[in-house]
Amino acid sequence: MTLEEFVAENGDKRIEIQDDGTIRILEEKGPWKPECEEKYYTIYGCGSVETFKWVDCLMDDLRKEMGNVFQTKAEAERTVHRLKARKKFLDAGGHEGMDGLVFGDRYHVYPQRGDKILMSAKERNVTAFDIWFETEADCRRAIESLTDDEKAALCWMGENE
Repeated sequence: MTLEEFVAENGDKRIEIQDDGTIRILEEKGPWKPECEEKYYTIYGCGSVETFKWVDCLMDDLRKEMGNVFQTKAEAERTVHRLKARKKFLDAGGHEGMDGLVFGDRYHVYPQRGDKILMSAKERNVTAFDIWFETEADCRRAIESLTDDEKAALCWMGENE
């Protein structure tokens, strides 16, 4: 079978070519989804984290569609801290989007993941929720407004702590 025939038969699925020359189709790994009756965590509007069992009902599906289904309580709590940090960035003078900016004329919060600290940086790319600040002082004030938990949540990369 030629590669062209393989693609025609299998579509654009991700593949891996084995040492022996054979092709293995890689599994598509989407976001985690609980099995039926499996426990998951969700965030309520007030920021509290609640536990539910997945029963494949409409509410389960809606929470999943919104990205509000978490495998661990720690993951859900980290998300709460990230959302609170985002609001504090905006409250401290942060801006969303790119309107009216010349590249490089903005400051943003940059996580130093190895040290688990946040810094301000003047760069072309906007990180941390795509929120930028006009001055470095505004950016530093926003960082200083965060709790230690909020800072840790922004530096977290998904590895076990």
